[in-house]
Amino acid sequence: METMGAESRAADVVDRLWRAYAPFQRGRNTFGDLTSMLAILMLAGFVESAGEPEDEFVQRWTRAVSEARIGISPLMDLRSAMRSASRHPHFPVPDIHKLDVEFLDGGEASDDVPWVAAFLTALTQRPTLAEAGLSEVGGLLLERHVQEGAFSAGEFYTPREVVRLLVESASPQPGDRILDPACGTGSMLAAAAQHIAGAAGRIDGDSFEAHATDRSNPRLATLNLAIHGVDQPVVDTSDPVSLFLRRGTGLADRVLSNPPFNQRVEDIHAIDWPFGQPPESNANFAWLQLAWARLSEDGLATVIMPPRATWSSGREAEIRKRMIAGGALLGIIALPPNLFAPHTSIPVHIWVLARDKSRHLPTGHANDVLFIDASRLGTQLPRRPRTLTAEELGHISSQLHAWQRSPQATAHEPGFSRSVTHEEILMHDGSLDPRLYVYAEREQPATALDMSRTLDELDRCGLATSKSSVSVRKSFTMCQRLARSGIEHPRVPLRDIVSGATADLFEDSMPGLLLAGPSGSLIRAEDYVDAGVPVVMPKDLTGNGFSEASIRYITEQHAEGLERFRLRRGDVVLARRGELGRCAVVREEQHGWVCGTGCFVLRPPAELDADYFAAFLRSPEAREWLEARSTGSMAMKTVSRNVLGELPVALPDLGTQQAIADAMTRLDEHERLLREHLALTQKIRSDALKGILPSS
Repeated sequence: METMGAESRAADVVDRLWRAYAPFQRGRNTFGDLTSMLAILMLAGFVESAGEPEDEFVQRWTRAVSEARIGISPLMDLRSAMRSASRHPHFPVPDIHKLDVEFLDGGEASDDVPWVAAFLTALTQRPTLAEAGLSEVGGLLLERHVQEGAFSAGEFYTPREVVRLLVESASPQPGDRILDPACGTGSMLAAAAQHIAGAAGRIDGDSFEAHATDRSNPRLATLNLAIHGVDQPVVDTSDPVSLFLRRGTGLADRVLSNPPFNQRVEDIHAIDWPFGQPPESNANFAWLQLAWARLSEDGLATVIMPPRATWSSGREAEIRKRMIAGGALLGIIALPPNLFAPHTSIPVHIWVLARDKSRHLPTGHANDVLFIDASRLGTQLPRRPRTLTAEELGHISSQLHAWQRSPQATAHEPGFSRSVTHEEILMHDGSLDPRLYVYAEREQPATALDMSRTLDELDRCGLATSKSSVSVRKSFTMCQRLARSGIEHPRVPLRDIVSGATADLFEDSMPGLLLAGPSGSLIRAEDYVDAGVPVVMPKDLTGNGFSEASIRYITEQHAEGLERFRLRRGDVVLARRGELGRCAVVREEQHGWVCGTGCFVLRPPAELDADYFAAFLRSPEAREWLEARSTGSMAMKTVSRNVLGELPVALPDLGTQQAIADAMTRLDEHERLLREHLALTQKIRSDALKGILPSS
């Protein structure tokens, strides 16, 4: 008969302990219960691993268990067992009385632990603590408290699979000094201890440096480290400014941390920060700089950050650029949302920092950064946190380590990872959002509304729109500078431009082509098919391109007979009826399409930039001129090829044309971003209640 795996046995023990404890939660202050449980687990593990029958703490423990089984309060003997055990030279926390564990202090609160008898009874049943593993039971019990909503999250707790990923990514080795400046319950250092020691052996507490920002957490972290094999762990309270000033604590080979997000920190001006002073209202970049500054020459840090740290603007953007230029960043790993549920749904990023990147990458790759987008991984059951499998965690960490060995050979995995140079990142104004650099082969439809991610997207839209506005201003400023000569640009009839009759204005003037689309007899209604070569009609021309929403097709064989009407890259297609001035420039995607009956096609000569001409056609000047000379009804205006040939086109030099075209293209892009921003805002409004209120 197969025996249960260690993890399964531990889950069984924790489930049994929780069922024993749960009935005693109501009507009590349960704040100190988890600390008391971890202390009892530590004592039980010590009794099993180091106790001898003649030891006083073993006898007291045995008596406490017997009392619990017959319904007598075991508190007195439990306290005596703990005091006796703490005097043993190998007890992991000799100063346990300083931790203010409630059931040990003998005060009034110490008697408010009615669950202890049931807890001890459940603890001594099969499978036992020894069979399940002390560290595994302690970790799962802490996780159960978080999932059941007994405690708040924040610095307090990081999901076990995320902890494992940080540790595996940093890969601490025996002899390393490891720091967690915001340790919460100590899960990061506990996992690092397991990674180093394996299943057997204990680790000297001097190898670890742990600080907590919440004053209620040091005792939890101390006990958690103790049950994970760390001898005499010491945890104190601190903040990034104080830790930065206390340089005497020494450098660390590995820094692992999940600091509080967007925390306000006082006295931030007292530090000469290596990459720039963070804003006082947000300590994200204080924590990142602290992690980097405390690293040894070979040191690595893995730090959890909110997504906004990758794209925030202002002072944080400048710090980010200096960190990139200074070689502090090895990689960014984007994780999926809801890993920290039920307390928060936001996705997180892992920043991988190095004191000296050249020590962790092959020669010639010190300017590379690895981006991993794991935001689509994981499984989520209803009303449960999202979870990452061991295979998914291994995929992420192995990709990072393989990239460190050979960036060129292993970095690019479509939709998952990509190696990017500092230069490319700075082209994106220093943004480190992995989605800018990791391209998915195809987007998967969202399965559920996530308001947090939608609001993050709204912030990104706003940032993109702001950057676009700056780009538009620069382009128009360039156009104005080019126009300052005061020379009036000539107005040249379009037919003269097409025929090449502008030799007096341009050198090497060459003719172009202006052609009306084929007559109705060449493409009849019955010639259209479901798929084939697209035929462009006026309705398919948009403000800045082509729409395929209702485009019609002819066969390739039919299109070959209309070769003179086939479009080439750089052509301009114009509407000859309906909304005059409507046009679009043919790009690579439309090369080989066919100009339809209701359109003209212009193949501009070298002296006429296609994008400039399209912008001119859309201008009020050109539209008014064409409408004044059109025929037909008000609803369906039409211009002939002869009238179009008479259109006076403002014809500056080619450099000015290209500058104007660039400005108009950027303006089109700005309009697109504004429309996306508006559409996203409208979506948020329509989905607001659905995203805010919990589903029934």
